[in-house]
Amino acid sequence: MANPAAINEKKVLLLGSLGMIGNALGRVLQGPNLTSFSHQDLDITDYGALEKTFLRFRPEVVLNAAAFTRVDDCEKFRETAFLVNAQAPGHIATLCKRYGALLVHLSTDYIFDGETDRPYSETHPANPINYYGTTKWEAEKKIVSSGCSYLIVRTSWIFGQNGDNFVKKLLQRALAGAKLRAPIDQIGAPTKAGDVAAAILRLLAGGNTGIIHFTNSGHCSRHEQATTILRLYGLNNSVEAATNEGLHLPAKRPRFSVLDISRYVEITGHSPRSWEQSTAEYIAFLKEDDKLRS
Repeated sequence: MANPAAINEKKVLLLGSLGMIGNALGRVLQGPNLTSFSHQDLDITDYGALEKTFLRFRPEVVLNAAAFTRVDDCEKFRETAFLVNAQAPGHIATLCKRYGALLVHLSTDYIFDGETDRPYSETHPANPINYYGTTKWEAEKKIVSSGCSYLIVRTSWIFGQNGDNFVKKLLQRALAGAKLRAPIDQIGAPTKAGDVAAAILRLLAGGNTGIIHFTNSGHCSRHEQATTILRLYGLNNSVEAATNEGLHLPAKRPRFSVLDISRYVEITGHSPRSWEQSTAEYIAFLKEDDKLRS
């Protein structure tokens, strides 16, 4: 785990504290200089409320982990998705510029179209194929054009202690005896939220800004991820191999959305652990006190 001491000396505003990455950040940044807000505490789509928050707390660093991440729902609730994922980050960036704060913003592999077989670098052109990715890409453009000091961390396939995620939902369905299906043509890098939080601390400790990719190392298909999850939990349920098209989901998914993390490794000197290792740790956490059945 990266040492949070350097950032804990600054006044930090954390938005989206109940999400997976927000929760992980809150757990490593506890202290008198941290002010946290969940979506229940602060409506980030309300510019006036945001500015009052800046004026009250005068943050030096703003961690924006707030997002509408339900990819299929973003297709249905487009106005809400745009307000939360695109417009609000733009307003936050404007306020960071005005009041001299560094903005740390979480972004996604879904800004890419998946039409490649090589991991995406930070400079690869974005071309989102679903509305979630579109809103996240719009946010990036608004942040960059705002003139604020920023660190945008793109990551992928997040799982963690707070909120729903692929790992938890798959295991809940398996334990309930439901039929399991997962696509073989959706390839990415599963990543533990706590590892993203630690990566952000490392990047901040090094004074890094700009756009940086971080995931756990390695990659897999959703089908391979599913079978690995079941094996690590000690279940022998079968998982039907499906295709993206065959699942008939409202939002398209990139076929290949692996992020190139070599720049992160180069500037921090830290090599992320594998997605299998982080998944095993998360499953051990879920097995404590039988969390999935309680």
